[in-house]
Amino acid sequence: MKTISLEVFPREATGKGAARKLRRMGLVPAVIYGHETIRNLAVRLKDLQQVLKSGGGSNSILDITVDGNKKTALLKDVQINPIQQLPIHADIFEVSMDQKIKVMVEVKSAGDTPVGCKKGGILTHALTEVEIECLPLEIPEFFQVDCSNLDVGDAIHVSDLPNLGVKVLTPEDQVLYSVLAPIVEEVAKPAEAVEGVVAEEGTAEGGEATAKAAAPEQKPGSKS
Repeated sequence: MKTISLEVFPREATGKGAARKLRRMGLVPAVIYGHETIRNLAVRLKDLQQVLKSGGGSNSILDITVDGNKKTALLKDVQINPIQQLPIHADIFEVSMDQKIKVMVEVKSAGDTPVGCKKGGILTHALTEVEIECLPLEIPEFFQVDCSNLDVGDAIHVSDLPNLGVKVLTPEDQVLYSVLAPIVEEVAKPAEAVEGVVAEEGTAEGGEATAKAAAPEQKPGSKS
């Protein structure tokens, strides 16, 4: 993964009021966690959006300068406003290029429509990310798996991920994708048909009762 230059600005004021003021200026509050220090920063909204659109996304490796010192950092987490869909805060972690780090990497599907889905099955994406450990520049943009051959009841597990030269920490037996059997609903009898059967049974029983009532009761020895 390539590194991306990101200009940052020191900030002293903190709190919701200061954050809103920064956003009105087109800036996004950020925090960089160094090996021994924590520093409050701000970045331009348009610059942060550009980083997020790059291949690395939230795992982008950044070249930044803080207090005159050049640092290599990882864009670890970005909070997004759910209504405006704009970044509102960023967490940045200083890293060493020769030390391994743990990050979450997205898993994507590829290929044609799964065989099982053509039969009415449902493709489920059970696990969208996996945790890996590697050097910063070895972080893959994402993992991609081919789901086109999945039949009903088949699944792709973590153990099926392509080997990209990194250590996968997520358990191998966890399911990434699977095709579930189609849901078959029992067809209920039409209400009219059910009512008709009940009506017929009621008529039959009623007719028998009427016939019994119409027949006069004869006493022993009496003549009709």
